[in-house]
Amino acid sequence: MSRALFGGQYLVVLLQPRYAAGISEETMMFPWLKREPKELVEQRQVLSPALMDYPLYQPPHRLGAFLSRRDDQTDEDYERYRLEYAEHMKVNFAYFMAQRATRIAALQSFLSKLGVNASFDDAGLTRVSAWFPDNAFALASLREWAVSQSYYQMQTPWTEGLRGLNVIFDLGVFVGDLLIQKQPRLHWVDVPRLSDTGECSATPYKIEGFRRQAKRKWLGPADHILGLCWNDLNDLHSYAPLPKARRNYDVLVGVVRDYSTR
Repeated sequence: MSRALFGGQYLVVLLQPRYAAGISEETMMFPWLKREPKELVEQRQVLSPALMDYPLYQPPHRLGAFLSRRDDQTDEDYERYRLEYAEHMKVNFAYFMAQRATRIAALQSFLSKLGVNASFDDAGLTRVSAWFPDNAFALASLREWAVSQSYYQMQTPWTEGLRGLNVIFDLGVFVGDLLIQKQPRLHWVDVPRLSDTGECSATPYKIEGFRRQAKRKWLGPADHILGLCWNDLNDLHSYAPLPKARRNYDVLVGVVRDYSTR
């Protein structure tokens, strides 16, 4: 469980259980259940050449949105650590804001290698959205708990087998900035939190400014994109995967349309 770090009230966040990473009693008992679907293997082969030189997202400080307190920390040590953490988060947020255009350009270059014109407009969003359901699930091994924690905690560079996390993150930036372009009252914020365990279930960068009657105070585009990829990957591993004819090729268009009217 985690809670909002700053502000008058705490936001309770339930962390993803370990079985959600794809580790189950069945796969432990029957290793053949871990075989990867043919479509997943094929799409990884398609994406791998374009991913090899994808630019890394490298914040100045390697820390995620969740701060945990060690058992051996005194109140004084913890307060000093908390203030240092808050300053580092401010630096990271400034870096994120300054790097958004660069991250979108990296995504556009990557997708152009795959024949997708990801222009920063409605037409580009439609094309990226059409590409997403058949490809994004192959960007990283999201069913592994360590991979999702690497994404959320940002403590290690996303290289080699994790390089696709850079693309997932940048898809969030792309969708988030298009959402702000659609609805100017929205804006990026960073939302640090406390964690009882040190594990994370979100990235720090959110979009805020929705009307009060909206169900959510903010949207984490990078988290939302990861969730969509994770859902598609789990569906592919399921007993009866959704056929391509029934996939939602307007999924990202729907996100921008939905949240821009809240």
